Amino acid sequence: MTRILLAAAAAALLATAAQAQAPAGRPNLDADKDGKVTLAEFKAAQAQRLDRMFARLDTNKDGKITQAEMDAARKPAGAAGRGDSGGGAGMFARLDADKDGAISRAEMAAMSEQRFKRADANNDGWLSKDELSTMRQGMRGGAGSK
Repeated sequence: MTRILLAAAAAALLATAAQAQAPAGRPNLDADKDGKVTLAEFKAAQAQRLDRMFARLDTNKDGKITQAEMDAARKPAGAAGRGDSGGGAGMFARLDADKDGAISRAEMAAMSEQRFKRADANNDGWLSKDELSTMRQGMRGGAGSK
């Protein structure tokens, strides 16, 4: 159950990159509309998503998301009955880079930068439509996921 919530939170945070050609009502990563998503554009969109995610999950407003806060957010979603007891601990541990038992904004921002760099297959400093598509497939568990 926790795995689902963590995956959803991470996917929500990182999904922005997959939306350079965003549907109506979704932020467009390509702020200058030049057909390229730069790291700066990606980070700006991620900052907005981080704000929304932390507002929702950081219930004690200390700037960090704990496993307990993730668990509490998961309960209203009706995730009971899957029999997953703490299966998201591995994902949480990967997100908690400094191993302090909480995920900070800085840790999430660093993760998004790593995701951008992995998606930039040709290392040209920007994401093309094809690179964004590959990233989207990876987030959905398809080919090219890392």
